[in-house]
Amino acid sequence: MRLRMLWIALLCIVQSIQSQTVYPHGGKLIVIGGGDIPESIYDFFAQSIGGKDQSIVYIPTATEDEEWIQQGQHLIKFSSRGFTNLTTVHTRDRSKADLPQHIEAVRKAKGIFLGGGDQVNLANAYGGTQLHKEMIALLERGGVIMGTSAGATIMGSLLIGGDHRKTPQLPQQFPIGFSFMEQTAIDQHVLVRNRQFDLIPVLERNPGVWGMAIDESTAAVVMRDSIQVIGNSYLMVYDPKDWEKQKKEWGRVYKPFIMYRPGQTIPLISRKP
Repeated sequence: MRLRMLWIALLCIVQSIQSQTVYPHGGKLIVIGGGDIPESIYDFFAQSIGGKDQSIVYIPTATEDEEWIQQGQHLIKFSSRGFTNLTTVHTRDRSKADLPQHIEAVRKAKGIFLGGGDQVNLANAYGGTQLHKEMIALLERGGVIMGTSAGATIMGSLLIGGDHRKTPQLPQQFPIGFSFMEQTAIDQHVLVRNRQFDLIPVLERNPGVWGMAIDESTAAVVMRDSIQVIGNSYLMVYDPKDWEKQKKEWGRVYKPFIMYRPGQTIPLISRKP
C-alpha cells in the first residue's frame, strides 16, 4: 500500500511537470494573430501589467521600415491609448542587442510588446542573446509579453514562414524562435489568409511539436496551465496526440485541428509528448 501511494505521488509530480512543459513560466503571453488589435486586448494587457502607467518595452525590430521606427511612429498605438511609460529597444546589429540600456529597460519593464513584420528579423537580432534571456526572466517574475503577427510566431520554438507556404510538400529546416512556448509552432492571420492547414505538414515532420494558429484581431492568453481566447475570432489548436487517438479510433485523422472561440479556455495539461 505504501509503495502504491508513493507511486501515485510520483505520478502526480510527473503530470504536474508535463503540464508545465509547453509554458513553464509564471507570467503571461498575449499572442495576437495580427490585423487590427481590438481595444479589449489593449485593456487586457494594461490590466495584466498593473495599469497604463507601468513600464513597457516596445521591440519593433520585426518590421523593416526603419524610418517608421526612427520617427517613433510605432509607439503611437500605445501612447494614443493612454500608455505613458514606453521605451523602445531596437537594433539590426546582433552585437548591440545586449547594450546596457537594452538590458536595463527589460529588467525594469512590466510588459514587452513585439511588433509585426518578419519573425526572422527578431530571431537574427536577439535569439540566444542576454536580452533574450532577460525576456524569459521577465516572464519568470510574472511579467507579460504581448506580440502580434511576427511577434506572435517568434514566441514559439519553430518559425514557419513563406518558403514553407510556397512548397509545403518539401521538408523545411525552420529557424528557432524565442521558445517562450516550448515544442510549439505558432501561426497567425490564419482564417483571413486561408492558412488553417499550413501547420499540418510542419507537425507531421516534427514529432513532439504541437501547433497553435490564431486568426486576426484575436489573442491567445497563455498561462502556466491554460490558454484563454480573447478578441473577435478563433484560435485553432493542432495536437498530434489527438491525431493518434483519431487514427486508433477511425483509421485516419478527420479533424486536424480544434477551433476555440473567444471566452473559451483550453487546458495545457499533458501537452508534453
